[in-house]
Amino acid sequence: MLGLGIVLGFASIGFLCWLLFLCAVYAAPLFVAAMVCTMLYDHTMMSGTHAILTGIAVGITVLATGQAILASSRDPALRVSVSALLALPAALAGFGMALGFSGVGDMGTIPAYLFATFGALCVGGAAWIRLCAIQPA
Repeated sequence: MLGLGIVLGFASIGFLCWLLFLCAVYAAPLFVAAMVCTMLYDHTMMSGTHAILTGIAVGITVLATGQAILASSRDPALRVSVSALLALPAALAGFGMALGFSGVGDMGTIPAYLFATFGALCVGGAAWIRLCAIQPA
């Protein structure tokens, strides 16, 4: 029974890492949508439904704008900067997830942050490479 628990634990961590790498490109639009939704709900007189719909619309706009710039621009500096801006929230998500995984075990503070930094570099780099792979038309 212990062996099954260990195998399923590794399988679930592997699945979550795969899901993180797959969805890392969409971290920036999700982050912007969540921030807009929170700001509109907290600081204005918008209802929850209107704030959520506006946040979703802004997230879709960020995603469409970023992909349109990457698909239409041939300027390498613009492509690198837009890719880096879209990959930065993915790196932050990778840092948080790796730091959470290091909290599962009994890891010290310094090794946990080193592991989390390595996770941030891996996830942010994967997102940046996937964004740079979008070919201009």
